[in-house]
Amino acid sequence: MDTRTVILSTVLSVSSIVSTTVAADAYLGASVGTGQYKVDLSGVPGESGEFEDNGTATKVYGGYNFNQYLAAEASYYNFAEASIGAFETAPGGPVVTGAAVSMKGLGAYAVGMYPVNKRLNLIAKLGVLSWDADISANGKSATNSGTDAAYGLAASYAFTKELLGVAEWESFESDNPELAMFSLGFRFVFK
Repeated sequence: MDTRTVILSTVLSVSSIVSTTVAADAYLGASVGTGQYKVDLSGVPGESGEFEDNGTATKVYGGYNFNQYLAAEASYYNFAEASIGAFETAPGGPVVTGAAVSMKGLGAYAVGMYPVNKRLNLIAKLGVLSWDADISANGKSATNSGTDAAYGLAASYAFTKELLGVAEWESFESDNPELAMFSLGFRFVFK
């Protein structure tokens, strides 16, 4: 079975749990932050060099807490375009007149939680991300996709039993572009 099919099945299963049963420990969340790209332009025909830039990143996710220590989670990511103007690929080398990258993905995670107190949780997660990226340079473009390991660290603070604020750092082992994300958001827990 294709990895993307497994991820999509996981996302649909979590969505089904949340939407049909609204289980007592299901949750939904949304976050916005910064995606930090590192892009190798050699994947674009006739181009070379690399660039690093940031773009806005958003995600929506749902999950289920099995207990206070373990959860399963599925996420949809939209890493908005990051672009850069003219730059030299190497000192005295060819000049790229403009380059851009954007990426989208679906993730599935096992989530571990450590309750520091009634309001604060420390969180670590490990899973996979199925992603598609568009890369362009000097008016030429290329696409890249893959399914790779993903992991993250987070902290959540409970304003109420149902509403939590979440700060999260995530990293994705995608080969090109390389990507990490820092985000802030809210999570609603069905109690």
